[in-house]
Amino acid sequence: MNLKVVLKVLGTVMFWESVLMIPSLIISIIDNSYDRDAFIVSIILLGFIGQMLKSIKVTVNIRKREAYASVALSWLMLSLSGALQYYISGTTPNYLDALFETASGFTTTGATIFTNVESLPRSILFWRSFTLWIGGMGVLVFTMALAPSLGARSIFLMRAELPGPSSGKLVPKLSDTAKILYIIYAVMTAVTLILFLAGGMPLFDAVIHAFGTAGTGGFSVKASGLGHYGSAFIEWTTLVLMFLFGINFSVYYELLKGNWKTALKMKN
Repeated sequence: MNLKVVLKVLGTVMFWESVLMIPSLIISIIDNSYDRDAFIVSIILLGFIGQMLKSIKVTVNIRKREAYASVALSWLMLSLSGALQYYISGTTPNYLDALFETASGFTTTGATIFTNVESLPRSILFWRSFTLWIGGMGVLVFTMALAPSLGARSIFLMRAELPGPSSGKLVPKLSDTAKILYIIYAVMTAVTLILFLAGGMPLFDAVIHAFGTAGTGGFSVKASGLGHYGSAFIEWTTLVLMFLFGINFSVYYELLKGNWKTALKMKN
């Protein structure tokens, strides 16, 4: 196994994870919340280490063994580093609890250690649900959409990352395939957000629940979840959309192209 290839993938994922923390940092600055410094430290640390690793020069493409090692180590690293802001900010004084919360988000499990989520700052709530949204499509699929430099045979990464929506190419370039899948995912998330707003949710609540619905994990800003809103429309909308988000996204691509027979023959 070529260790440099694996380290380059890990560095790329770490770098983009630091970028994904920026919206939460902005919210913490706007709210002047206590977790602001935790996000700053996490972003700088991950960004620096990630940039160093992703700059490693490699002369070979990703093979199956590097792909499986990269996927396993990427998910572990994402959870370990994504827990930093919970721990550094003191949101939870126990790092293992912070790790559990982050891993639950990235793996779209939806379990939580928090019993009173209303007491959490908005920036933490945003990051918490954003991990669900990222994990819902697959972190490495996202990375391939933004970093095609991982190699022409990075198809092995997509195949190795089983939570991803497709194990093959939709178009000749794999990076374009990843982009297509994320565009569909983002559009569906936007539609979800609009429907929640139409159902009477406040904007921030709608964003958080849109992330949770897309990732099918269900993190909420309320301890009572959707029951807090007392809306059958919101509950049924969430139920239907979670089902739709669970369908292979390649099916939607084929449907958009008008290939109905191909779509119906595809396996989820």
